[in-house]
This record gives sequence, C-alpha cells and structure tokens, in this order.
Amino acid sequence: MLLLFSSLSASGAQAAETVSLHTSFSPNRLGASTTIGFGFTIGSTTGGLPSPLTHVDLRMPKGMNYVSTTLGLSICQPEDLIKSGLKGCSPNSRLGYGSAFVEVPFGSQAGQEIPEIQALMGPPHEGNVVVLFYANGLTPVFAQIVFAGELLPGEGPFGGDLSTSIPEIKSVTNGPPVSIINVNSTIGPSHLTYYKRVHGKLVGYRPQGVSLPLRCPKGGFPFEAQFAFLDGSTVLAHSVVPCPRPAHKHRHK
Repeated sequence: MLLLFSSLSASGAQAAETVSLHTSFSPNRLGASTTIGFGFTIGSTTGGLPSPLTHVDLRMPKGMNYVSTTLGLSICQPEDLIKSGLKGCSPNSRLGYGSAFVEVPFGSQAGQEIPEIQALMGPPHEGNVVVLFYANGLTPVFAQIVFAGELLPGEGPFGGDLSTSIPEIKSVTNGPPVSIINVNSTIGPSHLTYYKRVHGKLVGYRPQGVSLPLRCPKGGFPFEAQFAFLDGSTVLAHSVVPCPRPAHKHRHK
C-alpha cells in the first residue's frame, strides 16, 4: 500500500514522542468499495524508547459510505476471542488485518514484530460500531491481547473517529510495558473471505467494503490522529490520501 506524507506536533512540557501517520485507499477510486490502510511510526527526540502508547483517536474523512458495506456480518464476543483466539469467532466478523513492531524497555534485545493483528466486529456500544483488535504476540512478549475501538461521530472535515484505548503490554510478568514502534493495519475486504450457504454448501466470497465519496475534497481526503502516551504527552499527526486521477475517456474514431 502507498504510504503518504504526514505532519505532526506535540504537546506536554517534556514530550519526547514523534509520530508519522500514513493512510491509503485500495482501490483509490471515487464511489468504489475500498480497503482503508492506516499505520503509524513512533519515535523519540531523546534517542531512547518512546513512552508506551495509551490511546489513539483516528479521524477519517467525511462522505465515506458505511451503509452499503457488508463487512462485519457476524459479531465477535470479546470473551470468545480471549478464550479461543480467532477460532472463537466467525470469519464473517473479520474487518481487516495488520502487524506491529515493539521494543522492550531493558536489555540489548532488538525490537520484535507482532506478526498478527486482526480487526473484528465487536458488540455495538450505545449504537456505535465497535472494532475489536486481537494481537497475537510470541516474542519478546508472549501474549494474546484484545482491545476495542469505538467509531464515534466526527467533527469538522472528519466523518468518523475510531477511538481506541491501548492496554499496557507487559514485557515480563510484573515488568514495565513495551513501547510500540510501528503499526500497520487495514479495514476493508482485501485478503478477507466471507462464507455463505448456497444450496447446502458453504461458498466463499469477498465482502463489500466502505465506499469512497463520489467527490474528492480539495487537497485530497484528510486523516488526523491524536496519540496519547503513558508519560502524559500527546501528539497530533496528519495524513492525506490524494484525489484519484480522473479516468481517461476513450475517443471513438
């Protein structure tokens, strides 16, 4: 997926964290069902590890059509996900996938990837869509972690706000939490297979994603994300998905 430019600013007297945000649409075509790609990279101005991440508000562009999507036909219960992992939930509850890169706050061991992050449809909260994120870590942190993001109404140029609290990920039992360095994830039909029963047989198909607006705002589709850290600092990052190129019309001779 195409990674796009971002800008950032920090607040807090001694904020040391920096964040770059990247976003994409695949395909990037007006009116089309798309897969939303988003990710971020966290750094530190002090040369050490950034403070552990505690919250992310991802604000998405206006005009996205959430009504026509067939993503999340089934609901995944958090307790089933914790107990049985992905096997505890229907494939028709999956919304996207991704990965993360974390570093431990002690020793000389290099950071390690959490190769599997899955996004699934959770039980709604007060009428709002809830996205469950399931992270399956093996090393340096062995943990299966479930946390939730709630899709709230947006303001200004933003049509929705995916507000997600990040739990502390312990490096060792009773030890300090790890620092998240990089996350990449998707919400959309790319690489997803749903199943329906046709004449008594299960048939796989690709669900319909969120559709892009029929018009692109001047300057492209804006994204914004507010990051909060354990040290009390916050960082605001921006990213823009450019307007798609107009389709060329073939002239008949």
